[in-house]
Amino acid sequence: MGAGSIFLETDNYIGNYQFVVQIDDVNEVNQTFVRVSGVVSNTETMEFMQGTDPYVRKGVGRTTWEEVTLERVYNGADEFYDWRVAIENGDISRRNVTVRLLKPNGEQAREMTMYQAWPSRWELPEMDATGSGPATERIVLTVESVVYMG
Repeated sequence: MGAGSIFLETDNYIGNYQFVVQIDDVNEVNQTFVRVSGVVSNTETMEFMQGTDPYVRKGVGRTTWEEVTLERVYNGADEFYDWRVAIENGDISRRNVTVRLLKPNGEQAREMTMYQAWPSRWELPEMDATGSGPATERIVLTVESVVYMG
């Protein structure tokens, strides 16, 4: 590489496979998460007219968040699963769940926190005698809002 030449690194991308999940007040969590999906926000469109204006105007309404699905390799019950059992038994404790997206060197690239989350669905792994992949469980979180940082 001579002076003035441009060198572009080919490995400075952020992989969608490097992330860590943290749950408030849950210490022992199986961290073999393989997928986080469904982080989607929707804002209602409100239509209105002003006085004798013949045109329909559009304004911003309420924002809602869809349910978020976490998938991880099954490794037995942990505190996360205990949280779901508490919900099933009527103890509705909401917690903040944070997902940190990491760069290849382990530095944090971005963070999203799902506020007032609770596990509304838990799906145990599918049993498949013909498969060779890991047993994967699905956890659906209902969230009130999501904040992105980074």
